[in-house]
Amino acid sequence: MLLVAGGLCLAACNKEAVSDGYQDRFDYTSTLEKKYATDGSHDVRHESHDAVEPRVGQHQVWYPSDIVGSNRRWPAVVLANGTGVNASRYNVIFRHMASWGFIVVGNEDASSWDGLTTILSLQHLLDLDKDPSSPLYGKVDTAAIGLAGHSQGGVAVYNAATRYDLSHLLKAICPQSSPSLDLADGLKWPYFPSKVSVPTLMMAGTGDVDANTICPLASLLQNYDSIADQPVMMGRIKSVDHGDVLPRGEAYTVAWMLYWLCGDSEAARCFVGDDAEMLANSQWQDVKHL
Repeated sequence: MLLVAGGLCLAACNKEAVSDGYQDRFDYTSTLEKKYATDGSHDVRHESHDAVEPRVGQHQVWYPSDIVGSNRRWPAVVLANGTGVNASRYNVIFRHMASWGFIVVGNEDASSWDGLTTILSLQHLLDLDKDPSSPLYGKVDTAAIGLAGHSQGGVAVYNAATRYDLSHLLKAICPQSSPSLDLADGLKWPYFPSKVSVPTLMMAGTGDVDANTICPLASLLQNYDSIADQPVMMGRIKSVDHGDVLPRGEAYTVAWMLYWLCGDSEAARCFVGDDAEMLANSQWQDVKHL
């Protein structure tokens, strides 16, 4: 583990976070998880937009190319960065999610914990929806916006979903390997899962760094138990450590957003009922759902 000024980072943060073909490093044995790990049916486009706020740097936007000329609105997902892992370092994750029919937006903030820059990217998305010169003009479904983030970005997910005027627009969240409440408080990254009021999928790995330092099972259970009156699900990926939770968990992240933002009945089978695929998935453990 590597400590850096302003927060927690892993040695893996010093290299490209995720590269093309990342799915090939993992063995998916459950049918739907394997399906959502592959690319969806949409070709995608990418744009970078300079931001006024220095912390943001640039907004990175990926979207299905068939948005252009379409006559409907599209669901969107905002992605929050882990420590030092800005959006341009995991653009393949953006592209993969956009291929499933989402507008996906993030930024270059290296210290996202408070959720502010995540909310600024959400605001940028809303601005694009109102900009006649943007291909996203009139295309954002503001009733179908989700949020996901890994590590420090998991803290940003909780904060962006609970602390801001625009928080009410977020309809589903997925915090991944979020630092425990005690660790986050020690790093001056407080967050309050008890304030979450939307469906939540939380995940972590069973590898040493996640299990013993950043996101132990007890921490995951504490966050899970803190969320009341909302659908909530949790699980840990076997033999996967902190840095790989983001790419390895991407399949069920996509499915969670398809289910809650789009009402996709096939994606729902990953999570709903006593026969939910995630419950029976041999590569996951400690899976719980309400």
